[in-house]
Amino acid sequence: MSNLDRSLDKIDIMKLLIFLMIFLVSTFVFVFLLIIPHIKEHRVLQAEHKRVLIHKTRVENLFLERESELSKLKTENAHVVAAFKHPFSHEEFMAYAKKFFNEVSLVEISKGDYKKEFVEYELNVTSTLKTPTNFYNFLEGLNQYSSIVQADFPIHLEASKESITSIFKIKVYDTNVTH
Repeated sequence: MSNLDRSLDKIDIMKLLIFLMIFLVSTFVFVFLLIIPHIKEHRVLQAEHKRVLIHKTRVENLFLERESELSKLKTENAHVVAAFKHPFSHEEFMAYAKKFFNEVSLVEISKGDYKKEFVEYELNVTSTLKTPTNFYNFLEGLNQYSSIVQADFPIHLEASKESITSIFKIKVYDTNVTH
């Protein structure tokens, strides 16, 4: 008996070549019919993904900028935000005005909705003072008052021998009034 392996002698080269050709043809058909058409779609999707990613990055950067601006404005204008929440009180305002004026009277002229978000009071202020410096200090101090108050023009100042009489209007913006 011989120990030589003769299994390769039984292989038919023609059949092997035919099967190899069928395998290669089916592989190329698979590649050309299924893979190549999707390459173009893949490239389009990849380009769109890059474009969307760039847009997303820009929007995120803009959002971070606006968020830092907002937090900066909130800290800078914390007093104004608190002033919108603080209800207007005639007594508080009279006490505040008496720090600057000798006599103060406050008369409500009109009351109306201002953009339906808050109520606008128009008040007439009549006061007497000794020096105009107090009046300017009063106007400057309105920026730090606990409610939103705006001195309105015209401001009428009339001087006499002993004092100065001032008549002007103020507008008060109040969000805490029920409509």
